[in-house]
Amino acid sequence: MSTVVLLSTRRLPPTYFDQVREDLGDQNITIDVVGWVAPSAWVADKVNTFTLIGPGRMPAQPAPEPEVEASDEAPDAVIAPEAVANPEAVVADEAKIAPAAAEVAAAAPQPKPAPKPKPTGAKRVVKAVEWRARKARKVAGRMLPKAIKTSAPVKFIRGQRATNDLGKNYWERVLSRRDVMATIDKADVVVALDAGAIWAGWNLGQRKASTPVVLGLPAARREFDQLKAPAGNG
Repeated sequence: MSTVVLLSTRRLPPTYFDQVREDLGDQNITIDVVGWVAPSAWVADKVNTFTLIGPGRMPAQPAPEPEVEASDEAPDAVIAPEAVANPEAVVADEAKIAPAAAEVAAAAPQPKPAPKPKPTGAKRVVKAVEWRARKARKVAGRMLPKAIKTSAPVKFIRGQRATNDLGKNYWERVLSRRDVMATIDKADVVVALDAGAIWAGWNLGQRKASTPVVLGLPAARREFDQLKAPAGNG
């Protein structure tokens, strides 16, 4: 049985791993995941291991559905409308009671909310500093024209900076975890699934020349096809 390790910084749904098996052409493949964020739902029945190395926590296992036990006792009796002696009178009484109850609730005085206590002493100083910092950020943001802030080059630079920071943090966490490195050592193919995992994949490729480290599932499929090919056909 082949083993694949998926490097991911995205939130993956459980159904994604079914797609991985289909794309790699092997339903019996062993999947280990090294994720920066937790999956969107319980995945223990979809993968061999899911190691969370970023912030957050793994989703809880869903509670099993309660079993319905058969009972010989008769269900509680339900009184049919025909069993009431005078159903018109009951409806009329309910119509009279409802407006009266609404009038009583409307006439009752509503309590006033308690005033929020004003900060004093050190808290007052902290609040003043926070207010001035927020004001300074707003002023700085207004100084840059909106057309520049929302332009494609600025968005691209911001996205690249965020991706680079995430990629470095992800790789540092992978390298510092012995359990993660032990899982990667057992892999037949390592796959970086997204831009945030590329840096980790590149570094692993430099450290582990004997293990294919690729970007994306199509490249991983080619590696698995070569592993399954008979010797001498390459």
